[in-house]
Amino acid sequence: MTRDFERRLWFVAMACLVGAMVAHGFADEAVARAARGHALEKVAPIQWVTEFGEGGWWLIPAGVVFVVAAAQKRHNLARWAFAMIAAVGGSGIVVNLLKMAIGKTRPRLLFEEGRLEFEPFTYGHAFNSFPSGHATTSAAAAVILACALPRWRWVFLPAGFLLALTRVAIQAHYLSDVLAGFALGTSCAILVFTVWRARWPGSVPQPWIRAPHSPGSK
Repeated sequence: MTRDFERRLWFVAMACLVGAMVAHGFADEAVARAARGHALEKVAPIQWVTEFGEGGWWLIPAGVVFVVAAAQKRHNLARWAFAMIAAVGGSGIVVNLLKMAIGKTRPRLLFEEGRLEFEPFTYGHAFNSFPSGHATTSAAAAVILACALPRWRWVFLPAGFLLALTRVAIQAHYLSDVLAGFALGTSCAILVFTVWRARWPGSVPQPWIRAPHSPGSK
């Protein structure tokens, strides 16, 4: 990850975080009701695509790649697989702790009981809306792929964001939940490389295809 790309990613994370605060105050309920009004949760492609925000879709293949690549001494590939595990797995732990601590109600309670509120440290699926775990995973995975294949970064990052937005479409989350999750996943992925560079600079994974106009990037 180049320093310039890292700065851009921090900007994306901060923009999403600010957007989450604005959305919570002004857009969450309206967007949720619009999605429900258009019955987007019944659109089959959205139902299928949204499942790729589950951590298992990324952690299991990354674990297999890590083991096989390490056994074959394909060190760079193994390091990228480890980066995926660290980013997705680490952000998954953080997001679940935040969900429980914040206790934001899901859209289902808005539609059934008119409730859009916070009940911190309340256990249960209906009270763990913020941040979105799927959005967190989507962002973390997209950032790792964008770093591994820089020429495709402008495909991976928008695709990751669109994947995250499917959670709003199916009314599993509010818009603010998704924006906050994307900020969290992006931040966790950046921190993986920050710590890696600081502690083990000689083993940082190298991109497979360098980004255009950045022949000296690492």
